[in-house]
Amino acid sequence: MRIYDWNELEQIAFELKNNKAAIVETDTVLGIVSLNPNLIYTIKKRNRNKKLIYFIDSISEIKNLTKIEKYILKKYWPGGLTIIKNGIGYRMPNHPKLLKLINLTNGMYSSSANLSKHQPIYDAQEAITVFKKQNFNLVIVKGQQQSEAPSTIIDFDKIKVLRIGVIDPNPIINILSNNRST
Repeated sequence: MRIYDWNELEQIAFELKNNKAAIVETDTVLGIVSLNPNLIYTIKKRNRNKKLIYFIDSISEIKNLTKIEKYILKKYWPGGLTIIKNGIGYRMPNHPKLLKLINLTNGMYSSSANLSKHQPIYDAQEAITVFKKQNFNLVIVKGQQQSEAPSTIIDFDKIKVLRIGVIDPNPIINILSNNRST
């Protein structure tokens, strides 16, 4: 299992492009990221019916946003808001080095860094302990949890809160509900 610092972004991107996953610090809980979604499911032992989030570095990567949805994203991104649009989960984390890594890889799948049905891990040292058996396809980027809470998840398609996290969802739901067709 290889351990990197954030100043080694090119090497981390190289690992991801070569079918590895990485445990990374985000602006909320630690995440596991990969270009290969199957790798995240395998490492976490995650139910394949549970969708992953796609990390992006630009709002323009999401198709068919309404004016009001763009307004919301410009207000809350980058940050701890995950949205569902067209059935896909998107997030732009507020972590400059992670955004640069997302740019280097043209986006990546993500989930919280933990084994399924376990609490998210707190720091790189705990990641090494929890995932040591996965060393053939996982790298660790030194860092630690930035928040006790995960991102808030709002389904823009259904105007529904799926998870309350670091951002209060009520103002967003109110804006979406009052501007349904905009």
